[in-house]
Amino acid sequence: MLLKILVLALGSAMFPALLAGAAVILSRERPARLLLGFWMGGLLTSVGMGMLILTAFGEHAAALDQTSGSLSPGAQLAAGVGAMFIGWLLGSKKGRSVIDSWRKRRSLRHPHDGKPKLAWSERMLGNGSVRVAFVAGAILNLPGPFYLIALGDIGAAHYPTLVDLGLVLLFNVIMLLLVEIPMVGYMFDPERTDRLVSRLAAWLNRNGMRIIAMLAGAWGVSLVVHGLLGVA
Repeated sequence: MLLKILVLALGSAMFPALLAGAAVILSRERPARLLLGFWMGGLLTSVGMGMLILTAFGEHAAALDQTSGSLSPGAQLAAGVGAMFIGWLLGSKKGRSVIDSWRKRRSLRHPHDGKPKLAWSERMLGNGSVRVAFVAGAILNLPGPFYLIALGDIGAAHYPTLVDLGLVLLFNVIMLLLVEIPMVGYMFDPERTDRLVSRLAAWLNRNGMRIIAMLAGAWGVSLVVHGLLGVA
């Protein structure tokens, strides 16, 4: 179970909203304080919500684990094909051209004075406020599907409360690695970290969509395989 939780936590670290928030903060001139605020907001909210969910569901926490095994074969196939289609849209040149065309048509229908429309995370984090970064971290780290699956596994194992808390903390520490690594770096070697952060921000901007596409595609293939096995 521990290996599954680790894999789910790594998957959560690559969720689009979290990637976008990290990329926006890392692109600021002095991101150290913003990283700390974002991390504190995300960790406190996510850990608190996780423990609250485990307490609320009690013995029925396993119901949170909506993995492929709990879906009918037909639902698995449909969800798998949908996830693979999303992966194709985000990861292929043809798919991205489709998205670009849709964006152009949408901008023509909804003009905004020639100014590029910023993403929600960029608008929220653009003023460089630690308080806003805290709130953004709290919002962007509300429990997602991978986290709920992990909570289902933790609850089904009926561990003592302290063990539950330790596993929830482990999940969240891994999920927030893209924030924690540069945050720690700024404490010990700000100049070198600043150079590395610039490279990381550029890398995230170049490869973020590809990472999300690979995760969606892999998840889709897994669902399709389970669905076909269920039909057979």
